[in-house]
Amino acid sequence: MQNLVRDLIPHAPELGLYVAPDIPADRLRNAIRDYAPDLAAEDVLALYDATLLRNAKDGAVFAADRFVFQNNDLEAPQTVRYSDIVSVEAAKRLLGGRRVQVGVNRGRATVELTIDFSGRPAAARYVAEFLSDAMTAGVTLGARGSREAGPLTEEDFPEPSDSFETDLVAVRSALHRLNADRALTSADLRRLLDALG
Repeated sequence: MQNLVRDLIPHAPELGLYVAPDIPADRLRNAIRDYAPDLAAEDVLALYDATLLRNAKDGAVFAADRFVFQNNDLEAPQTVRYSDIVSVEAAKRLLGGRRVQVGVNRGRATVELTIDFSGRPAAARYVAEFLSDAMTAGVTLGARGSREAGPLTEEDFPEPSDSFETDLVAVRSALHRLNADRALTSADLRRLLDALG
């Protein structure tokens, strides 16, 4: 995941994006204290500072297996494991700015969470691209246990058998990824998701 962060999230303070080891200590401390107390500073791979005051008390922190975000102090912090992400979509906000919608598997339901990029709209595309790739890496890593995510090999695909059930969450995740990569139209995505039930 560390390589994915370095490849997809630029160290761009003007966008509020910081990549370890160059995350300002005071901002990292504020983010952890304010909305990510379960993370240790050394576990944070990147930080998105959503605040205009540049104190990082709102935003997101990205670790190897999950990210935690808070849009403002009136909302509860949200912790999302990459392997639970089923969709990622960047969109414009009605009155300006940008947001990233993240579909998250919560047991038998999928919930939509929104990360607000109103203060720094240019950062949204980088975070959305990272989360989209992290979603795929998270599913791959989850399927492989603790093995490092990387290119798929034949051992990742067992011989077909009727002795298992289709993993609908994994299929939906793959379809959303194809749509995000523009390899599957939104209309076809809807039809396939409807067919899955």
